[in-house]
Formats: sequence, structure tokens, C-alpha cells
Amino acid sequence: MPVKYVCRHCGYVLWEFNKVGQDYFGLPSPSEVINAHGGICPRCKHDLRRPSLKDIKINIARRRKPSILDITVHNYTLGTGQEVLLIAPDKPVGIA
Repeated sequence: MPVKYVCRHCGYVLWEFNKVGQDYFGLPSPSEVINAHGGICPRCKHDLRRPSLKDIKINIARRRKPSILDITVHNYTLGTGQEVLLIAPDKPVGIA
């Protein structure tokens, strides 16, 4: 589940955490992100401050169900001359 720290004034993404293993330190705290930028937004130059509970937004992403159209058909010819069709999904199903 991605986590984004954004400037409350201009919406600039200060830090984005996309997946576990992205770096050695894990998810930074708001204070660490603020300190990493010197307490000032690089884009709009407003002072950064810790978020209140009202500032925290949780968006639930809906997964789209795989469609029958999301497949690839491969035609292979074996050494014996026999043709084989392999039908596989474009992306592994069930893995985000």
C-alpha cells in the first residue's frame, strides 16, 4: 500500500513509499520527511509542519477484475512438428 507525504499548500509529493523493501529504512515519520527537506517545501517554499488527524487522508484503491481480453496467445511449434497454443494472462493475476 503506497504512502505519500505531500505539501498541504501546493500538493508537491515530498516522499512516496511504494513497497516494502524500497529502501533499508522503511517508512519515514513525518518529522523525518520534514527534516529531510529542511522544513520548507521545495516547490512553494511554505513551512512544513506535522500533520494533524484532519490532514491524514486514506484512499481505498479498487482493483479491477481481470478481463478475458487481458490474455496473450502464443503459438509454438514443437520439434515433432506439432503446434501448441499457450494462453496466458498479460500480468500475473492476484499479484499487485
